[in-house]
Amino acid sequence: MEATVILKQFLEKIEHDPRIRTTHIAVYMALYRHWIQSDHPAFIRVKSKQLMPQAKVSSSATWHSAIRALDEYGYILYQPNFNRMSCSKVMMLDFSTAP
Repeated sequence: MEATVILKQFLEKIEHDPRIRTTHIAVYMALYRHWIQSDHPAFIRVKSKQLMPQAKVSSSATWHSAIRALDEYGYILYQPNFNRMSCSKVMMLDFSTAP
């Protein structure tokens, strides 16, 4: 997956999605940045406390609500890990094959 294609697809898709709010975009962008810095792996390992400042989100509840919504809406694949010592996993989805 090419990074610029993923971002372009995301921006095009959210333009017509009334459910998406600024918090969703901020969380997605923090995840996207982490994915880029991690050299585009299939799954990125995520700890909310590390990415929340990048997304300008100060509440854990807000972060988790936004990341779960992004998963539910089909923008990412989120595999939470409820062990505070371990990372959750996130896959940045490619929308080019989606209807």
